[in-house]
Amino acid sequence: MPGIKLIVIGGSAGGLPALLDIVRGLPADLPVAICVAIHTSPYSPGRLPEVVDRQTQLPCLFAEDRQPIVPGQIYFAPVDRHLIIHDGVLRVTHGPRENGFRPAVDPLFRSAARAWGPRVAGIVLSGSLGDGSFGLACIKQSGGIAIVQNPDEAIVPSMPLSALRGVAIDHVVGAAEMAALIVELAKEESAEGAAMSSDASRRDPAEHGTELAAQTPPGKLTPLTCPECGGTLWEQEDEGQIRFRCHVGHGYNAESLLQYHSQEVEAALWTALRVLEEHAVLQERLSSRAASQGLPAVADQFHQRCVDSRRQAEALRAVLLSQPPSTLPAEQINAKVPYPK
Repeated sequence: MPGIKLIVIGGSAGGLPALLDIVRGLPADLPVAICVAIHTSPYSPGRLPEVVDRQTQLPCLFAEDRQPIVPGQIYFAPVDRHLIIHDGVLRVTHGPRENGFRPAVDPLFRSAARAWGPRVAGIVLSGSLGDGSFGLACIKQSGGIAIVQNPDEAIVPSMPLSALRGVAIDHVVGAAEMAALIVELAKEESAEGAAMSSDASRRDPAEHGTELAAQTPPGKLTPLTCPECGGTLWEQEDEGQIRFRCHVGHGYNAESLLQYHSQEVEAALWTALRVLEEHAVLQERLSSRAASQGLPAVADQFHQRCVDSRRQAEALRAVLLSQPPSTLPAEQINAKVPYPK
């Protein structure tokens, strides 16, 4: 088996403590390079390498575009940039978000698999949803090693669990045990003449950016729309996993797309609740005005519409707050605007 020459690590919430546990045990003469993509806010102060550098003997730095990969160094995806590997060098891109993140884990993992084939090992750490699962499947398919943090110790176990569900994982270990595993994998002798993947020069969607706008994504057209840009989504099945991508490159796995849709549903319901409550207030005012003008029939009509809006609002509030319906007293819902004497 070809020796491991590159380690790629991905994580999200809870991933940084796990990463610190890993790097503390790595020797200064580690003969492999490490690339890391951790979900961060685009407004982050960008001190991740500085924080990790205090805990390890290895140099830690933000990757630079077209930078050569040097063994014994830890490269981090910069703030609001994807880190990918293309033609044997690091690429730092502002490509479309994937699974709602930039940097995302999948672009790093799948580009590493494409570029380094069986000489790469991928590690998925703590995090929510399933970013990294598809990339880890690509690494496994290319002959590399798939590793996940033990979900029992992960602060947020969703990412490791997602990878376990969709990928034939080689190692499930605690973060503190991963340094020894990395060292052991690095001792493997490279196979004679082991070359980079034959797919190494293929460009990645995270590198294309909006150049994809003129192309039709592969896969099956769906009636779904991209939460980021509103474009049509194409469904793709690759490495046994379902993914969705729009024509400008935003990508989602099923879990992240479902989360976006859940957020949109909730936002729409809150908006509907606000509009119904405002509608009830307006109807109430119109009823009061009609009453003051001596138009009782019109006032009753507006009042009944106000009552209907209140009932609809209460039903929505019950759904949003997971409460039993009719939380508002019936006498308050049906309260009539008094006619002025």
